[in-house]
Amino acid sequence: MGAMFLGRESLCRIKNFVIDLDGVVYLLDTPIKENIEFLQFLRSQGVRIAFLSNNTFLPREGYVAKLQRMGVEAEVSEVFTSAYVTANYLAKKVPRGRVYAIGEEGLKEELRRVGLRLVFRLTPQGVDFVVVGLDRHCTFQKLKTALDFLLGGAELIGTNPDPTYPTESGVIPGAGAILAALERASGKRAHVIGKPSPDILLFLLEAMGFQREETAIVGDRIDTDVLLGKNCGVFTILVLTGVAKREEAHSSPVQPDVVVNTLQDLKALVGRR
Repeated sequence: MGAMFLGRESLCRIKNFVIDLDGVVYLLDTPIKENIEFLQFLRSQGVRIAFLSNNTFLPREGYVAKLQRMGVEAEVSEVFTSAYVTANYLAKKVPRGRVYAIGEEGLKEELRRVGLRLVFRLTPQGVDFVVVGLDRHCTFQKLKTALDFLLGGAELIGTNPDPTYPTESGVIPGAGAILAALERASGKRAHVIGKPSPDILLFLLEAMGFQREETAIVGDRIDTDVLLGKNCGVFTILVLTGVAKREEAHSSPVQPDVVVNTLQDLKALVGRR
């Protein structure tokens, strides 16, 4: 079955593409060749690109290196992750705040860079924030420490609500699964910074100087990428190379403007300028 287009004319006016990473550019460490070729085509057409990911595994330059190894041109200034935006949000809210983080090194590094102080064990002073990202080494002890801090008054912050994360061998539990456990145990509702919260895309649009009416967001999830675009009034493109399936696109109450099997399906339209 071919591409499903609901907004051909609008797509022709797009000057900026906001591209998800996992499920769009690659599956963990496996490049998605057809989509990467389309990104190379966009660059050749003078279209501006920014990358937006809920993933928190690496600091921004780590994603730049990963993209470049796969043949994708990228600069650090074009990469926005939920870890990076969360760190900037928290540093503005409580400069040099104390943080207990469940997540991998990319999240912790972004928090350190903005002057936030990481705490690794229970202390009498407590912390200002418990920050949750995807942690493939999450343990019961980490959850217990986070819960103790939350019950002591810390604010619960989610880098993203993704329940799963796509890999070459199928999905694994995502940051949202860890977040849900802490919400249930603490009775607190997390403030989520990453997709589909408007916080993350509004930060990107301002940083890049993108106008909403000239911008499209591309992703593989309706519940994060497409919903984020709808929340912010930008054009939405769902690509079926990651989590979402065509049946979900047909039945979802949140409808993307365009659904494609791969981004190559967009080439003729984007080139028609």
